[in-house]
Amino acid sequence: VSKAEKERWGRLMESYFQEAHITTGVLIVDARHKPTANDLTMHGWFRETGCPELIVANKLDKLKKPEIEPNLERIRETLDLREGDGLIPFSAERGDGKEQLIALLRGMLEVEA
Repeated sequence: VSKAEKERWGRLMESYFQEAHITTGVLIVDARHKPTANDLTMHGWFRETGCPELIVANKLDKLKKPEIEPNLERIRETLDLREGDGLIPFSAERGDGKEQLIALLRGMLEVEA
């Protein structure tokens, strides 16, 4: 996508997030890579607004077992996660993390109600 198109998307998203009544955010990052600039921007928005956030490290099935924890640690460090910040290792293919994500989302919904 061109730089101009990315900027247009950014303005559109910023407008949406300013008007929407978001009560919980789910930031999906690729477990294989360091979080991107866009990931950092969204994470920063959640922090600045005080909106609760869950971070889902997707594509866990694409990593070898010894790569998992170092990659999760890289995500924690890059996003400057604090104790208690939710980071859920997740694989849509294998179902890893699915129950944990559902339970956390249900818990957040109950708190809102």
